[in-house]
Amino acid sequence: MKILSPSATVTVNAIATKKKMNGERVYNFAAGDPVLKNHDSIISAAIQYAEKKLSPYPPVEGIPELRNLVAEWMNTTCGTEYAKENVLVTCGGKFSLFAIVYALLQSGDEVLIPAPYWVSYPDIVKMAGGIPKVVPTSSENGWKVTPQDLLQHITKNSKILIFNNACNPTGQLYTRQEIHDILGMAKKFGLTVISDEVYSGLVYEEPGFISCGSFPEHKGRVLIVQSCSKNFGMTGWRVGFVLGPKEVIKTLAILQTQSTTGVSVISQWGAVGALENSEEVNSYVKKSMRARRDVFVNTYNSLFPIPIEQVKSALYVFIPLSSMGIYKKIDSVTFTELLISSDNIALVPGTAFGVDGYVRFAFSEPEEDIYQGLQALKDAINRLVGESS
Repeated sequence: MKILSPSATVTVNAIATKKKMNGERVYNFAAGDPVLKNHDSIISAAIQYAEKKLSPYPPVEGIPELRNLVAEWMNTTCGTEYAKENVLVTCGGKFSLFAIVYALLQSGDEVLIPAPYWVSYPDIVKMAGGIPKVVPTSSENGWKVTPQDLLQHITKNSKILIFNNACNPTGQLYTRQEIHDILGMAKKFGLTVISDEVYSGLVYEEPGFISCGSFPEHKGRVLIVQSCSKNFGMTGWRVGFVLGPKEVIKTLAILQTQSTTGVSVISQWGAVGALENSEEVNSYVKKSMRARRDVFVNTYNSLFPIPIEQVKSALYVFIPLSSMGIYKKIDSVTFTELLISSDNIALVPGTAFGVDGYVRFAFSEPEEDIYQGLQALKDAINRLVGESS
């Protein structure tokens, strides 16, 4: 446990939350937690089940109604070919990732992780006894990993590639051809691909989202991680999914019997409500997040010297310090610590995602909070720049 680090996003968000509880005005750009009321379909389904006044242990794999709906949802929205037996319900997408690497890795196995990466990937691999092997990408290439990037880092010990699309923290999307080429490289070297697709429903631009599960020739080596958290605005319900080969799902279910015993039955029925009305619920969330994205980008570009591009997906913007007029030598950790301590502005440093010199903003708060937070950020940076001149 001494080799592990706490989640940077959770840590910064905890500081912001504590300040709020103390009555301080906080501008929270740290957590990708959509501040949005749950859709009525979710609440109604959960209440309807709760009124039965029984809450037995659910099936370890997940209730059949939910597993069927997940398979149908993926098949309809992503062009996959899954059945109930290809689905495991987990305590959020994070546990899905942990369960997969814990089940598949042996000590010393390497996991390829393109950077920038979601903050928890390396430590989840370490917890499973694996070795995280970071594969750098470049802003010039849109932070997208290429087969050539992978080729430079694959060794005889490489066993898994963690692939994230739509991307946290960059908001990038991969095309069908790009995914085709990456899966081809994985096949050539016998890699299992964990495709983290928890933001598949928060895509704002064409050509839209492409799932790794939509390539039938690779279905034996691809495991999809999905979640209700962002697609349906259900972060606190803690409902995630693994989709993949039946034999792997059976193995992960055994792991679940000896760990979580499954997911809250009330949460699962709430997820049933979301998936029975998936298009309506997702549209409700996406419409709100798109509006917040537009407020963020438009406000930011009106305040700072170097404009940012429109974000294609997810809930985040990954911004270099230089674009905000920060040219003096300061690392992203020091910058974010200064902002949260002196100005109550919560950001996540780029080092948490494997790239220094950047910070990640989440645009998950209400529009007025985003606008006011960016105004406060501009004032704070003017002060910092003035102090250093």
